[in-house]
Amino acid sequence: MELIIAFTVPLLAGIFTFLLFVYYVIGLSKSGHGESRKSRSPPEAAGAWPLIGHLHLLKGPELPHKTLENLPDKYGPVFSIRLGVHRALIVNTWEIAKECFTINDRVISVRPRAIALEHLTYNYAMFGFSPYGEYWRELRKIATLQLLSNHRLAMLNSVIESEVKVSIKGVYDLCVKNKNDSKKTVLEMKKWFGGLTLNLILRVMVGK
Repeated sequence: MELIIAFTVPLLAGIFTFLLFVYYVIGLSKSGHGESRKSRSPPEAAGAWPLIGHLHLLKGPELPHKTLENLPDKYGPVFSIRLGVHRALIVNTWEIAKECFTINDRVISVRPRAIALEHLTYNYAMFGFSPYGEYWRELRKIATLQLLSNHRLAMLNSVIESEVKVSIKGVYDLCVKNKNDSKKTVLEMKKWFGGLTLNLILRVMVGK
């Protein structure tokens, strides 16, 4: 039994390494096919690894958005990276971002289909993960005209002001209590804003 395991483990490791090498070679050959396709595609950042792509560049020591901020200096305002085996387009100027969401919004609105998303979003019923189509257009219309319109936000001004006043009053009461107890007041702003946001969402949705 030990002899079989001793031969099996190196064999599986060798097979995995070979498959990984074949995948990497096929990926390189596909990326080099066709000058017209290559000329139309945005430049891809260097340093991609097999299977994980550029994910290793986003782990640090700088924050991911800082790393992406430095890449346009080398590759231009539009380039692509690989998040795993999928390519992602990075846009670094507001002019191109505006063009993506106005002229080319139909292309941008297409969402990749995956089995996990299909089950987690109840067959793509969630607006953020729905593929482009009649259902998605209807949801966007409802969100634009009903939920996020200027009139709707103006109607919620009283709710926003009320919750902000309650949150600030809570901070004030905490400061007064700690002052009476001769203690310093330490406030975690991330937790405070998180509570304020959650209270606003609940007031808007259920009224309490």
